[in-house]
This record gives sequence, C-alpha cells and structure tokens, in this order.
Amino acid sequence: MGRCCIQLVTGPAGSGKSTYSHILQEHGLSLGPKHRRNIHVVNLDPAAEHFRYEVAFDIRDLISVDDVMEELQLGPNGALVYCMEYLLENMDWLEECLDA
Repeated sequence: MGRCCIQLVTGPAGSGKSTYSHILQEHGLSLGPKHRRNIHVVNLDPAAEHFRYEVAFDIRDLISVDDVMEELQLGPNGALVYCMEYLLENMDWLEECLDA
C-alpha cells in the first residue's frame, strides 16, 4: 500500500470548499501516468446537494438534513445539528467507509 495523506476542508457556506476539492481532484488526475494521484473526496455535509467532483462516500447515505427535517419536523439548523450528533453516535459507519 502506498502513502496516504488526508486533508480536512472546513469552512462556511460559499468559502470555496467544493471548488478547492474539485480543483485538487482534477489536478491529481492531470499529472500524467507516472505522477498521477488518486484524490478521494468525502462528503460529510448532510445538507450538500450537488458536486462537481467524484465523491468516494457521502454522509447522506447515512442521514440527510432533508430527511431529518421531514421526519422530525426540525428547521435546517436543528436538522444539521441532529445529523452531526447522529454521525457521532454512528462512527462505525464512518470507520467502515474509510477502511473500504
């Protein structure tokens, strides 16, 4: 197995997280056959809807803001907090995805 580096990209809405992830993934693929890098991007935003890049795995497969809002009658902020708490209670899901 080769080396693995992890970057955690966080920030408020509109700060460029998706643009950065897209450009980084494209750059890794453009390096040519000898230097090519596979960049795996993971979505941990349960409210995200569209991606310009390939997502390795997505928290919305576990839980989504839209589902929580509908089922628990929460607003978007309450649903987001609930989703993050749910992820913390289900860290085995995240570990399994990272091990795959």
